[in-house]
Amino acid sequence: MLSKEEKRKRKRIRNIQNILLYSILIIIGIGIGILFKTLYPTDVLNIYSQTRSGGNEYINPLIDFESVESTRIQTLVSLEDSLKEYIEDSTQYPEETNISHISVYFKDLNSGAWIGIDEEEEFSPASLLKLPLMITSFKLAESDPTFLQNSIKYQKEESYVEQITLPEQPLIEGETYTLEELISRLIVYSDNEALLMIEKLLPYEEVVKVYSDLGLKNPYEYGMEDNMTVKEYATFFRILYNATYLNKDMSTKALKLLSETTYDRGISTGIPVDIKIADKFGEREYVDGLTYERKQLHDCGIIYYPQKPYLLCVMTKGRDFNSLQEVLQDISKIVYKEVDK
Repeated sequence: MLSKEEKRKRKRIRNIQNILLYSILIIIGIGIGILFKTLYPTDVLNIYSQTRSGGNEYINPLIDFESVESTRIQTLVSLEDSLKEYIEDSTQYPEETNISHISVYFKDLNSGAWIGIDEEEEFSPASLLKLPLMITSFKLAESDPTFLQNSIKYQKEESYVEQITLPEQPLIEGETYTLEELISRLIVYSDNEALLMIEKLLPYEEVVKVYSDLGLKNPYEYGMEDNMTVKEYATFFRILYNATYLNKDMSTKALKLLSETTYDRGISTGIPVDIKIADKFGEREYVDGLTYERKQLHDCGIIYYPQKPYLLCVMTKGRDFNSLQEVLQDISKIVYKEVDK
């Protein structure tokens, strides 16, 4: 039988052991916390950016969901390094290469992982803004199926924006076109004449509402420049692919039209012809400003690579459209090569 002194001694030893065990667990916990903070430095609450529709008493539907920071997984790190190397070589001496800025946004549409290179640089989206007009029209058609059948007679008028890449089939003077027909021309041919007619049929406040709903600045607001980043513009393709703003039928209708565009000198050139792509291009030329960045050319779209679809947006500035087209093509080839591994 143990004496009282031995019992007290054993109790002290157990207390010391418990204290040591608790101390070790606390140290391990702190270590794990430090490691997690090192690997994932962003506050968990600020990792993701969400856009919700609001305006409902009981629900707040999700429109768009995106991680704030680009993804650091090995396959994307490799792609990012390749793109950065190409972009640095292309823009380091703009007077020689005719290219001053290149911005890229890539998103794996299965995992949601994305990378961006100079994705906060602002560009003039130009004809890329025709896509939100289609989205506005289809949104209104969801509640009023006859809306797309509204029609207008075409009377030739001077466009406020010169069109460099002309549509293959021009509108016919005096012919009457439905809004649906004009939207088809707007997307397939990027027709500026169709754009002018559509603007007469679309309520301005409805166009503004689309930008507001998606958390984007209104490019039509008085005094505002119609600048947009490549990451911001990618929002339109994300919400179409996920069918989170338009319903499934209208999202499908929109992407089908985008798959029929006739522009074939951009990112589609870097993709095999048997792989479907739904994209929109934009071009802009300025008279004033630095000579080596007066022209802008962009292309953004979804590439339906089997089992691995991805979203690629490229925006460029320079002084020669041929050089900028080569950039779109080269970047598309670099991305496709990485995805195809």
